Amino acid sequence: METENIVIIGAGIVGLSTALSLQKSGYQVTLIDREDPGMGASFGNAGLFADYARLPFTKFAMLRKMPGMLLDSTSPLSMQSSYLPNLVTYGLGFVKSCLPSKYEQGRAALSALQNCAVAADQRLLQLTGSEDLIKAKGCLALFDSEQAIEDARVGDMAERIQQGVSLEFLSAGEVADLEPDLSAFHAGGVFYPNTRFTVSPVALSQRYAEHFVAQGGNIVLDEVLEISPQGPGVRVRCSGSVSQFDKLVLCAGVASKKLLKPMGCNFPLVSERGYHLTLDTDGKKLSRPVGWLDKAVFLTPMSDGVRLAGTAEFAYADAPLNPERASVMLQHAKVMLGQEPEIRSTWVGSRPSTPDSLPVIGMLKQYPQISVAFGHGHLGLTFGAITGQLISECIRGVQTSVDLTPFAPERFS
Repeated sequence: METENIVIIGAGIVGLSTALSLQKSGYQVTLIDREDPGMGASFGNAGLFADYARLPFTKFAMLRKMPGMLLDSTSPLSMQSSYLPNLVTYGLGFVKSCLPSKYEQGRAALSALQNCAVAADQRLLQLTGSEDLIKAKGCLALFDSEQAIEDARVGDMAERIQQGVSLEFLSAGEVADLEPDLSAFHAGGVFYPNTRFTVSPVALSQRYAEHFVAQGGNIVLDEVLEISPQGPGVRVRCSGSVSQFDKLVLCAGVASKKLLKPMGCNFPLVSERGYHLTLDTDGKKLSRPVGWLDKAVFLTPMSDGVRLAGTAEFAYADAPLNPERASVMLQHAKVMLGQEPEIRSTWVGSRPSTPDSLPVIGMLKQYPQISVAFGHGHLGLTFGAITGQLISECIRGVQTSVDLTPFAPERFS
């Protein structure tokens, strides 16, 4: 039997992980992206394999806070006014997903992915020889008041413990023992002992890409303009070529929406942008990622400096960086470190966000030769490997390791 030829659109961490899984299963795989591997949204994340992330954002309590957050220039949530029309369908879906039954389904679905994620990560890290890029020193999530800690203790943290997350509450003094170079901005917080992080998200993507090519994979740098089912296969039109493949996997983040729309597939996928600043902390060191949850920012020690990552900005993916958002983040870092760090570089990128906080994973019922894997929001790195494994299982026709019903593309119809 002739080897099936599969094309993957999108060379971020999800696309690369999917390429490796399919390649290992014996398929001939081509990866297409207009940028080098890992240079899109995967370039800019906080570097966390966030094992604790098992709760959807879809809560009525969050919904009630949003208007005030949007009016507060120092809050982690902002919106480009011209982008508002794009959020109507998304917003309606978000409200629907806040219903208790929907929220509980989402929580169970995220937990199911998390239960398989670490083993999937480990397989790819070993396969590609990337273990040296990963640190296992846990993660700190801090609050600036005792009341915020108590609210978390009976709220999100209690839920996480129920979902199997390992965590412990620490006093301000215990936090200082772990990270003595932090300022005393916090009242204490939570330590997640099992959380891992990468010292370079882009180096991890590059390592995956190098292994993929070394094993016979093909990477094409070009912009995909159109995908169209042709009989049992798929035609892909790029700016410089037209090619035919047996199957296609779409891992192109926010751009996936535009490519699917001409086929009658409409997804309420929006651009939720995140920022990062690479900081020179003038000798102040961190051993692990440290989050200030009240401000929704993380400091992560990386190979090129300390990365300050965070914010959620609903805006067009190609809009210029908003210096006010970067300035607010820098002020948060100044408080966390007790001094104003020097900025080495700034970055903004677009996360693909869904109304129910769940990624879209699986085959299209209408076009089974096309599979999709996008909408991971803040959890692309966390769920990249398990997503690739699930797509490979789908295409091979075997029972998937996780029930894909909650992630089905058709759930928005």
